Amino acid sequence: MNVSVYDTIYKKSNGQMIKFDVIVPSNQTDLEQIYKYANAFLKLENIQASQLISADECNFCHLEVATETILNDINKRGYSVLKHWGF
Repeated sequence: MNVSVYDTIYKKSNGQMIKFDVIVPSNQTDLEQIYKYANAFLKLENIQASQLISADECNFCHLEVATETILNDINKRGYSVLKHWGF
């Protein structure tokens, strides 16, 4: 399965930058839903968002073939996230 990868860079209220990718099926084109996924991820990570993720923080990057782990995540909740802590 091909997936779309959306690079997301978010500045926490303490100034720390975090980077993660929101990964969705390639036919998923509803940007508002992708932003909701990114915001849901912040909530799961107990990151108090001072602002909601939008086009300013989350942009399409590329297409790739999904790994089994990504496919499992997408089948479970509709999206997957790849964290890049320490950015």
